Amino acid sequence: MKTSELMDQIESRIKELATKTEDAKASEEVTQYLRFLSRFHRYSLHNTMAIWIHCPNATHVAGYNAWMKLGRYVRKGERGIPIFAPCTQAVPKGEEEDDEKKTRKVIGYKIVYVFDVSQTEGKPLPQAPIVAQGDGSALLPVLEGIAFDLGIGLEYRAMSGSHHGTSYGGSIDVDSGLDDAGKSSVIIHELAHELLHKGADRMLLSTRQKETEAESTAYVVCSHFGFDSAAPNYLALWDAKPEQIIEAFQRIRDVAASLIDMIEAKFNAEEVCA
Repeated sequence: MKTSELMDQIESRIKELATKTEDAKASEEVTQYLRFLSRFHRYSLHNTMAIWIHCPNATHVAGYNAWMKLGRYVRKGERGIPIFAPCTQAVPKGEEEDDEKKTRKVIGYKIVYVFDVSQTEGKPLPQAPIVAQGDGSALLPVLEGIAFDLGIGLEYRAMSGSHHGTSYGGSIDVDSGLDDAGKSSVIIHELAHELLHKGADRMLLSTRQKETEAESTAYVVCSHFGFDSAAPNYLALWDAKPEQIIEAFQRIRDVAASLIDMIEAKFNAEEVCA
């Protein structure tokens, strides 16, 4: 497969997702992609989409040689999943520096193939530690710490009706009447607003678009850690230009990945100190 062919597939699929209507089937398709993104947050937006298009049930992918190092082998006849890999070339850091101090820059991309664990057999994979699951009780103090680290004020207040949180740009309020899982979900949503929607250029977005971006981000993060978040209905971007649609998905992916990494890093730091 050529890089241009894979890129066409991916961008076509992103546009399809972003132009879905409000019917239940369309909503579920976007939600399925966001759940998928929660499992592959360290992959780029385009590689995540490439894996989803070619193997929607994938859970853990790696290259042929990487599987061999883990004691697993790709079964004969299995078809690889195409993704992008960077092509680099060495460039000197400065005119007076020697070859050993050269850095590398990306000059293009090529197609490489990975395989899902379901396409392999051999030794069982080591189990990843589950840092939070289910009720949000372990996650809540971690999220409070992340808000503090980011310099974002956090207050619990009594709220009424269906409103459970507010982002003010530098501080957030959360409904004190929620359980730990509810508070965790709302904090993630409001942190997503704080990270997604700051700066003068973000004022151009509608409230509806900002809410769908924040809720989509929260859904990805909550799914990664195994507890419920209100599923977003759809990304209301059907009147946006194609490049704007892709940018919105990119923002969701980037902020979700950043939050997941911050949460996991804080859990790991607490385990070391324990």
